[in-house]
Amino acid sequence: MARFRAVFFDLDGTLWDKAACSDYAMEIVLPDLMAHLPNLDRDEILLEFNAMLLDSVLEGGIEGWQSATRTARFEKLLQDCGVHKEGLARDLSKKYEQAFWFSMRGFLRNSAPWVLQQLRERGLVVGVITNGSPAAQRHVLEGLGLEEHLDHIVISEVEGMEKPDARLFKRALALADCEPPEMLYIGDSLITDVLGASRAAVPVAWLKEPEQELQEGLPAPDFIIEDLRQVLAIVDSPPPADEA
Repeated sequence: MARFRAVFFDLDGTLWDKAACSDYAMEIVLPDLMAHLPNLDRDEILLEFNAMLLDSVLEGGIEGWQSATRTARFEKLLQDCGVHKEGLARDLSKKYEQAFWFSMRGFLRNSAPWVLQQLRERGLVVGVITNGSPAAQRHVLEGLGLEEHLDHIVISEVEGMEKPDARLFKRALALADCEPPEMLYIGDSLITDVLGASRAAVPVAWLKEPEQELQEGLPAPDFIIEDLRQVLAIVDSPPPADEA
């Protein structure tokens, strides 16, 4: 008997490296930004820009994060440095967005579409569980060319809850029509992914970066991988004797 009947993935950070794509887009914008901020070097600009998002979250929680749009952060950075050029922040944000969306396929994790297809060819139900808005996340999936490889897409804003809430994983279980031990989940975050799946008693594989370590106080993943292709070895392996 097969070990798993369904495999679900996190999206941002797991099927693709969103953070690296964001860094790339920012590098495209930096020369224009630095031309208006000659008294700040590259690292200072990035530090200030990122600190604005952190400050917004600390001050206003999720509402602060939602209000800290990229345009607003560019605007504040420019104003704090005495630059008041109408439309500049909007133009910088637009350039960032264009660089981000045009380059995103270059930041797909190794063989992600191939892995998804291989899983479906093995007869497994394949899906995604992701935090975010339906418009944004479906746009990402379409832009990455992944939607055609998925049977189900579970999005936090549609369900009214966010990972690590166990109910998101239970929603995926219901869609896949399987029990918790029959579904494998793969994610890159120890908090939203590993903790969330563990709360739902779903076996989880942690996609680990080389420098990352397990954190005390959080559940340990059932599997640790460094490449999505390792998922195939997990699903192809026989179940433990007490599960067979």
